Amino acid sequence: MVIKDSHGFWNALSAVELADSPKIARMLKPFLQPITDCYECGVEVPTLPSKREPTDDIRIAGLFLKRSLNDLRATWNLLLLGYTSQAGAVAATAFENSLIVSCLAGDTGRARKFLACKSGGSPWSVADLCRMYARQLKEKNKQSGTTSASLEDETYWQVLYSQYTWLCMLKHPTIPSALHDAFSVSLTGTEYTIMAAPDTRIEDLPSKAFILSVTILRVMEAIDSFALARELDFEKPNVISWHKRLDSIETNLDKAVDPIMKMPLPFH
Repeated sequence: MVIKDSHGFWNALSAVELADSPKIARMLKPFLQPITDCYECGVEVPTLPSKREPTDDIRIAGLFLKRSLNDLRATWNLLLLGYTSQAGAVAATAFENSLIVSCLAGDTGRARKFLACKSGGSPWSVADLCRMYARQLKEKNKQSGTTSASLEDETYWQVLYSQYTWLCMLKHPTIPSALHDAFSVSLTGTEYTIMAAPDTRIEDLPSKAFILSVTILRVMEAIDSFALARELDFEKPNVISWHKRLDSIETNLDKAVDPIMKMPLPFH
């Protein structure tokens, strides 16, 4: 690609994004319902009637639930603009924030440990949080009398962690993700152009779908954990309707992602 100079390219990029965004929105339309329900359930959950007074675990979880909802929105907006890897970087943050909510809500001991951490950050690695959450899910199933083959497997936490590491391949400088991104702007198919531009390729759609499905699931689980910790009053009609909407997210998400994931991810 030969150009006289680069003046005007920055402003032209806005026009390209504006033109391409509707095309990407059509590609991602099946995800609109589950992501809308996820966000709005997260906004509503702290307003619902509950039987438990707020304690440190609820207060800290609330802070990170708000961040998770910001991450969810930012991931969606970046995907609509066509910046898939950048959306993946935010999705990795959403993964961490959501796991903090899921692991702290309802556990005052962990909340105290979090507050006592001198660095001001989490005292646990993401792998630790995945292990903790996998154990929580297994215990929750045991108490409810339900069984899940995947949760009975002691390596389930590794499934969660592998999702995070894939997102981190987008966030960090890795050759596979950089090679995939490079050809989003290519005139010949064998050479790439060094410039920013939306990725509208059909072969990038599985990446977009995977980012959305992982992010929506983790945020949904954080919302559910926050609700359980607050001990919502399920005799109230608004709590019942809220819970029905929350339960619909995973089903609608499966319908959106399953047809797309028949295509392979660009790298593993």
